[in-house]
Amino acid sequence: MIIGLDIDNVITNFDVAIFNGFLIEDKNKRNTGIINKKARHIVSGMFDWTQAEIDDFFSLHMEQIAKNLSVRKNAKKYMDRLLADGHKLLLISNRVAPNYINPIETTKTWLEKHKINYTKLIISKLPDKTIECNINHVDVMVDDRAAQCKIMMANGVNCILMQTKYNKKESKDLTYATCWSDLYNKLSSMAKKI
Repeated sequence: MIIGLDIDNVITNFDVAIFNGFLIEDKNKRNTGIINKKARHIVSGMFDWTQAEIDDFFSLHMEQIAKNLSVRKNAKKYMDRLLADGHKLLLISNRVAPNYINPIETTKTWLEKHKINYTKLIISKLPDKTIECNINHVDVMVDDRAAQCKIMMANGVNCILMQTKYNKKESKDLTYATCWSDLYNKLSSMAKKI
């Protein structure tokens, strides 16, 4: 089976790093801290930043944050198992300017640093990874954005949503995995039906 994997929040602890980055940067802005603990997401009203300030934060800091992301619990273990089971793992991530200057180099260096094994790395120009999935004959795409999963599914791409703290409410209508062991079991079950 050919499995597409988003990187941020699927293989990495992206939201944790962004949250910590926002806390640090907030001290340099107005030092108001979290203004809405029940916000839908870190960038959706949790802090009192304007959209321009959020965009500036990402364009100035995202590449450095990406270099220091931690690996999501058990991601490497189960990715290695999937490869050993004979599956192909295509890492398909939307890492583009202005947030990244060298997305391929930054991503490959991070993958090597953490000894993450995979079949192919693809940098998608758009958050919607339908084109990359279709060109590469992906059987299932794993992403953390419910909206993107719905778009890809509407275009014929089978998707699994990797559940995060911020997308739990959006996962009701989608096949989702709560963690890597759950994802491995779902992918293994799907492979048996193909």
